[in-house]
Amino acid sequence: MKFNNSLVALLFVFTGGLGLFSQNLPIDFESTTTWVGFDGGTMTTISNPHQNSSNQSDKVGKMIKDTGKTWAGAYSDLSQSLDFIANNTFSVKVFSHKSNARLLFKVENKENQNINYAVEKTLTKTNEWETLIFDFSQISFNTYNRITLIFDNGAMGNGGQNDTYYIDDIALYRTGDPLPDCLLNHTGNMPSSSQYELIWADEFDQDGLLCHKNWTYDIGTGSQGWGNFEAQYYTNSPENVYVENGSLNIVAIKSGTSYTSARVKTQHLFSFQYGKIEVRAKLPSTAGTWPAVWLLGSNNPEVGWPSSGEIDIIEQFSNKAVNISTAHWSHNGSNASYGREAAIPDPNGFNTYTFEWTPTALKTTINGNWAWEMTISEISTFHNKFFIIMNLALGGNKGAGDIDPNFLEDTLAVDYIRVYKNNLGSFTLSHKDFIPKQISVVPNREGWMVSSYTQPIHAINMYNLNGQLLKNYEPKSPSYMIENEVISKNIIFVEILYGNQRTVFKLYKSN
Repeated sequence: MKFNNSLVALLFVFTGGLGLFSQNLPIDFESTTTWVGFDGGTMTTISNPHQNSSNQSDKVGKMIKDTGKTWAGAYSDLSQSLDFIANNTFSVKVFSHKSNARLLFKVENKENQNINYAVEKTLTKTNEWETLIFDFSQISFNTYNRITLIFDNGAMGNGGQNDTYYIDDIALYRTGDPLPDCLLNHTGNMPSSSQYELIWADEFDQDGLLCHKNWTYDIGTGSQGWGNFEAQYYTNSPENVYVENGSLNIVAIKSGTSYTSARVKTQHLFSFQYGKIEVRAKLPSTAGTWPAVWLLGSNNPEVGWPSSGEIDIIEQFSNKAVNISTAHWSHNGSNASYGREAAIPDPNGFNTYTFEWTPTALKTTINGNWAWEMTISEISTFHNKFFIIMNLALGGNKGAGDIDPNFLEDTLAVDYIRVYKNNLGSFTLSHKDFIPKQISVVPNREGWMVSSYTQPIHAINMYNLNGQLLKNYEPKSPSYMIENEVISKNIIFVEILYGNQRTVFKLYKSN
């Protein structure tokens, strides 16, 4: 694709460079950082009073815990969410005059402080710098954009030397083997109808870890056993979730008197509105197992359940010969639901479960046979974006029944999962062969789904023919929908910034 040189130069000036979108870690205190103290805690940046071979920095952070305060600390808000998909470990240099001082290292969502995760470590050195390592590998994936530090939580402070601490070089990185490259999963069989186009899929053809560009994990027991008094603890351990011989295996395991399993999701990585999902899966057979492949509204963190909506494509309770498809939504503040049972043609083997979602209806089939359908035209919940969840629970109070006392392990196996969109976009992509293989631009009824296979998309800028900036988006995620209604001109140039790379393409009206 050829562009006028002056236009391209003008586009570059508008971007302001890629440095604007870099994550503000590590924090080395050499440049300006902003910390907010709370409950008698204060944090300032000072010249390093203990400069030596262990820490040659010129500047460090100084935190003081005031007299009579037990829960004192400071937090710093980040300009970009922390990347816990690629990274799993924090390190921080600490200096304390008091022996056995403790540091609680906490990350939070600054918009919703109920979303948080903390690890506490005890210092082993006194009056010298020590590097503390915090393992965050078990954190549940969510948006974390605040760092909070609390020293000696629960102990009374006095504001003196023993309650004065120095910190430096806060870094987030990965320990252990690097994450493997993910195979491009936009493959698979196209439906015979030309109205659908495959936009996202995981064929599970790469043995080992689940693709981190497609999936994240829920960890732990949730609130009240994920709201259903379920018995399992969800992990991201390769014992509980792995890919082998072309299938994803989610394995529930008994260990002593406890149980572990896995729950994987596409939250913040991929979501969609309207289309078709195909899942080829083999369900477990042991009493008490509760497998599910389902959708949850992307606005769930903001509005909660059932306001966010839920669509169950696969759900199996005590009767292992039937599948139940159900939709949940909020009606006058209470849970409203509609569902139906359907026989599974081969309860002991793989079956293909299909879900179709249009602006007027939800519909499921099993091996092509109709299973369930409901009208949604007047239910606003089902006209928003949803993300995908797959999990294997145990027990609970929703119908899975008692867990077999002889249970040792069982598996939810998934051969593939494919998502198709209605290919009815009102704009046409020009010179599609120009777009590099790292970028996908796919039309659908609502607009254009732009995806990056290698790096999160930092920014999407839209210009008219004169180089005037019309729209700017900062998704900071692998995918973003450019909606049709925001494209008001006949020809629009779209600039994508991802990683340290840049791509420009053109959209024009096909009317």
